[in-house]
Amino acid sequence: MDHRMTSPRAVAALAAAVALLGLATTASAAQVVFDLPESIECRDVTPPGFAAADYLKVIEGKMRITARIVQGSEDEIVDFVYVITSPDKRVRFQDYLPNTTLESAFADDQVEIKDTTETSTSGTVDAHVVYKLLALGGSLNQNSKDSEASHYRKIAPKELVIASGTIEREHGVYFRLRPSRARSLEGAKEFSFLATVPKDWRGDLCAISCTARSRKDSFWSESVVTAGTRSADIGMYLAGDLEAASLAEDLRRAQDMHAEMLAALPPKPNVVESAIRTIGLSSKKPGNQQRQALDEAEQALADVRLRLKQLGR
Repeated sequence: MDHRMTSPRAVAALAAAVALLGLATTASAAQVVFDLPESIECRDVTPPGFAAADYLKVIEGKMRITARIVQGSEDEIVDFVYVITSPDKRVRFQDYLPNTTLESAFADDQVEIKDTTETSTSGTVDAHVVYKLLALGGSLNQNSKDSEASHYRKIAPKELVIASGTIEREHGVYFRLRPSRARSLEGAKEFSFLATVPKDWRGDLCAISCTARSRKDSFWSESVVTAGTRSADIGMYLAGDLEAASLAEDLRRAQDMHAEMLAALPPKPNVVESAIRTIGLSSKKPGNQQRQALDEAEQALADVRLRLKQLGR
């Protein structure tokens, strides 16, 4: 038996290698947090002569969503996906920004090409041509060397950095943002839309969801994992309508209150604790006051949601 393999130095080296392997296999992926707007103000931009003006109008809405990378780096990010939908399908999206965008790595989106064709002939040798498929051959009893060069431009290949489009029969819109050489994924991004709504529309709800994906490398493989999510119902209101604007603000407050009540609840008991409570050996009981406060917060949230929805009919 080789005692060198069991020396303290060898054991320490093996332990260090195992530790490094463990770190490599449990490497954490990037983490992203999103910040959503409190509400969305919409302007009536119905154009003169709008064909459906008797029962529809056109509104424009703008919102800002911020993404912040709290762990890892932007190099690990695969994409951000933002989805905006009308839950009751009263808002129909007609146009939106940003639109699908392609990005080139070259200036002026063009590549300059120098195409050189050089032909050498001697005896019965086929010509060798660079880039172009020219079949030149024959039996020539002369030595010659001709060189021809030409310059031209072609469109450079482009990469998709922003993809956008409608979903749910135009009652929703999505934006997929990918890493770009020209702009950072992190930070605030503005999104805007044009939509048709009922003529008497004053406000409504829209659902916004944000998802970040990143690459997670390990010692054995690379995978794509979720790096952060955020979703919420956001109140929309027509500019100048004070009641609708107030309801949109009330929705945000009710959501914050409900979230605080949920966070204050004690964690759910495990199997053993549930069994102890069942046979009556535990003095710990669920907080009736906390449960009542949560029920009241849920009812307040439901009420303001209903009132805001009624403005969209």
